[in-house]
Amino acid sequence: MKVANKNIEQRRRSGISEKAVKLLVNQISHELYNHNLYRTFANYFAVQGLDKLKTYYIARADEENLHHQWIVDRLNYADVSYSYPKVDAVDVDIKDNFDTFVKTLDKEIETTDLIYDIVNTAKEENDWETFNWLQDTLVKEQTEEEHISRKYLKIAEQEDIDWVTKAETILTDYESGKAAE
Repeated sequence: MKVANKNIEQRRRSGISEKAVKLLVNQISHELYNHNLYRTFANYFAVQGLDKLKTYYIARADEENLHHQWIVDRLNYADVSYSYPKVDAVDVDIKDNFDTFVKTLDKEIETTDLIYDIVNTAKEENDWETFNWLQDTLVKEQTEEEHISRKYLKIAEQEDIDWVTKAETILTDYESGKAAE
């Protein structure tokens, strides 16, 4: 059985389809935007005097930076030449403490959808190496991020608990989850 020359020629240049490359490069921008958004939330909580939520959002921002690095490493491993994408400036109106948790969950759902688009593209393009890499890294991580964002939103919406206690609960739970990984 003979493999299509187009497939061989493409794979000589890169181990990832052009369509998947475009989506992965766009995802770099998205992850870096998320990093900047969460750093903005960290600043908001620093100004509010809620240092534990500042620390929590700095840690979340660091994770977004790590996700960006995973994608960069994957593109480099596959011999993809690309330019770093533009990252939009964060322009967010924070109404109150609770609003940051709503915005976080919404952003994580959006991120999940973007990652699923890359997974589906890799599958359509028969790019099984990228498909499997996505399952082992970004899909697994995104499942966790959506889960904790939903969990912490539920804590944030509890009206019978003050914000100092909520901050302590969220940071302690987050750090214990990271320690278990």
